[in-house]
Amino acid sequence: MKKNYRLFEDAVSPVIGVLLMLVVTIIIAAVVSGFAGGLAGDTQKVPQASIQVKTGYGTNYYGDAIDKNNFGIYFEHLSGDPLPTKDIEIITYLTLPNGTVVTHKQNANSPFQNETTTGYTRVPFIRDQMLGNYYNTTAQIDAGGSNPCWFGVYTLMPGQVVRTYKKGVTAGFLGLVPESSLYPVNAADFAAGADLLEQCIQQGSQVDIKWLHKPSGKYILDTKINLQG
Repeated sequence: MKKNYRLFEDAVSPVIGVLLMLVVTIIIAAVVSGFAGGLAGDTQKVPQASIQVKTGYGTNYYGDAIDKNNFGIYFEHLSGDPLPTKDIEIITYLTLPNGTVVTHKQNANSPFQNETTTGYTRVPFIRDQMLGNYYNTTAQIDAGGSNPCWFGVYTLMPGQVVRTYKKGVTAGFLGLVPESSLYPVNAADFAAGADLLEQCIQQGSQVDIKWLHKPSGKYILDTKINLQG
């Protein structure tokens, strides 16, 4: 008896299917790898820096006595990368004696401020002789309101120290003075903010301070301090 054998041509389809799946997998892997590589290439490098934070009363103009109105927060760049302050936003969370937490953000677009109408600045400012007469830290240098000593303009280098200025301005830096009262200056609101800040100093209130590197969205500094005179 003659036997007929039927050729099943579709028997090769599983092999083709496996090959197709392999090709698709390779393509997807290549696309994902390229996308991830693109994201990594676009990510901004986070500057690395060691920053020491202090608070305290400063001296009077002559340097021979403590001035209780001259209370500031000091940031010292101990080591690490240069920090262009135009890329930094300082975020503070101050816990008041009654438990209320006041949040404030300071960046290159924050309002100018001063306790008087004789000058203004954006804190924390830098006093560095290389930038000129440090007594001009509250002076407007050009028509655009730019000053190489102002936060948002200078690049903070290792070894340099920046600070807030006077108790009222420090109060503004911590969000204790309404933004609308910073510039033009509202002396009454500055005085009220300074009084509240003095209460915080006496209580040793805690401040959570963060320096956000805006291009990368990462923190350069994340620390907690207690206000001390």
